[in-house]
Amino acid sequence: MNKAIYIHGLGGSGNGSSARNVKKLLEGEYEFSASTYNLLNPEQAFSQIQNDVRNADFVVASSLGAFYAVSVNVCTPILLLNPCLEPENTIKNILYPEQRKDFDEEKCHREWLKIKEGWNLIDHESCGSRFAVFSDNDELFSFRDVFKKNFGTFYGTENSCMIHGTHEIAKDEKCLSESLSLFKKYVDVADRIAGNQSAGGFGGFDEFDGFLP
Repeated sequence: MNKAIYIHGLGGSGNGSSARNVKKLLEGEYEFSASTYNLLNPEQAFSQIQNDVRNADFVVASSLGAFYAVSVNVCTPILLLNPCLEPENTIKNILYPEQRKDFDEEKCHREWLKIKEGWNLIDHESCGSRFAVFSDNDELFSFRDVFKKNFGTFYGTENSCMIHGTHEIAKDEKCLSESLSLFKKYVDVADRIAGNQSAGGFGGFDEFDGFLP
């Protein structure tokens, strides 16, 4: 059985409600696992997440965890939920008091920027395996434009979409299910587009009518 993993966001864990929701949704289709990462230790977290992503067949990642997941240079299919793509500018403003205690802003800022340097090494064919879902009522941030600029796919159709919801998609079973369905639809259409390129055709866009602009 193929292996799926979940990568939590800031303040989450491998046995939190988000991870349980993802497991419930993928049960029977994948062998599922979820680890707990110290996301405010970028070097350590990225090293662990790189290893986990490279050993998985499918990845679901949220918020700050999605930043690390999308930065791994690999073709593994990755569903990104409201990815935090500018942690160097964002995280310090949303930390809880207990998180600030161990937060080394200068070190994290430096290491996040170093991780982002690797984005230039990821080609668009690999980016085709990444699909990002953004919420229209995200109360923390939205980096859809950043995603499009750095991870837009060559397939001829967008590998991101907007749904109705708030930041923590994985905590809402309905939003999570919708996100997975949109990802599967994207993969199906993108595969057919890639297959039709040699014939000069780019059919299949009608299936994206359910996406919000």
